[in-house]
Amino acid sequence: MQALVYDQASDTLNLEEAWAKPTPGPEDALIRVHRAGICATDIEVTRGYVPGYHGVLGHEFVGRVERCSSRPELQGQRVVGEINCNDGGFSCADAAYQRNHAPGRSVLGIINRDGCMSQWLVLPARNLLTVPSSLADELAVFCEPLAAACRILEQGLLQQDGRQQVAVVGDGRLGLLIAQVLALRAPGRVTHFGRHADKMALVSGTAAQVVVTEATAAEHAGAFHLVVEASGSASSIRTALALTRPTGTLVLKTTVSLHDPAMPGWSELANDIVVNEKTLVGSR
Repeated sequence: MQALVYDQASDTLNLEEAWAKPTPGPEDALIRVHRAGICATDIEVTRGYVPGYHGVLGHEFVGRVERCSSRPELQGQRVVGEINCNDGGFSCADAAYQRNHAPGRSVLGIINRDGCMSQWLVLPARNLLTVPSSLADELAVFCEPLAAACRILEQGLLQQDGRQQVAVVGDGRLGLLIAQVLALRAPGRVTHFGRHADKMALVSGTAAQVVVTEATAAEHAGAFHLVVEASGSASSIRTALALTRPTGTLVLKTTVSLHDPAMPGWSELANDIVVNEKTLVGSR
C-alpha cells in the first residue's frame, strides 16, 4: 500500500508505494483511510520530537471499517478513533489515566504504531467512534484536534464563576478550535491572540481577537487567569507566559522538537513561574 514514512536515522520522508498493509489482531479493526490531517506533532516528529522514529506518520483521520471480527457491526461504518492504544490491557480507577497514559501503550503515528497517512490503518475496535451520516469527511477529520481542545474542559481548567478571564494564543487549526470551544463555555470572557488576522477571521464572532505585536502583547500583560498556548513557537510561549497573571494558569497544548535553539531555556520560564506563583499545566 502507499504510505508516508519518516525515518529519523536517515532523516528522510518518503511516499512508499509498497509498504506492508497492516494485519488486524482479534480485537482490532482494519480501516481504509478516507482523509488524514497534518498535525504540528507530525512536523515535530520530523524535527526529532520522537527519538528513533521509523514508520507511518499521522493520527488525525476518518475512514471506513473494512474488517472487524470482534465488533462485526462496525464493518462498513465510517469511524474516527482515539489514538492512545492500551495494548497491555492496563486497568485502574482513573479513567482518564487509563485512556491516555496506560503503561506500555502505543500511540497512532507517534509511538510504536503506524499512523494514518496511508491507505489502511489498524486500531483496537474499542478505540473507534462511528461518524453520523450528516457529518462529511471534510469535517469529521477534525475530530481528533477538537477532542484535544475539549480536553481542557475535561481537566476542569475553565471555571464557571464568571470572573475568570481566558486567553488563547495561536491561530493555527488547534488554536482556532480551542478558541471556539472555550468561547462557547465562557462567552464574553475569551480573548484570542494570533499573528494572522485572516486566520482568526475564520472564527470571528466567537471570541475577542487581538493581532499580536510587541505593543498589544505588552498592553495585555498579566491580564488573564487562564492562558492556553496552542502554537508551540518560542515567541508565543513567551507571550503566553507574559499574558498569565500572578497565581494564574498557563496551559501548554503543543509538542515541540527537542532540538530547537530558539526555545526559551528552563531558567527563563522557571523564574517567572516561581516568583509569580503561576501554575503550568500540560494538556493533550
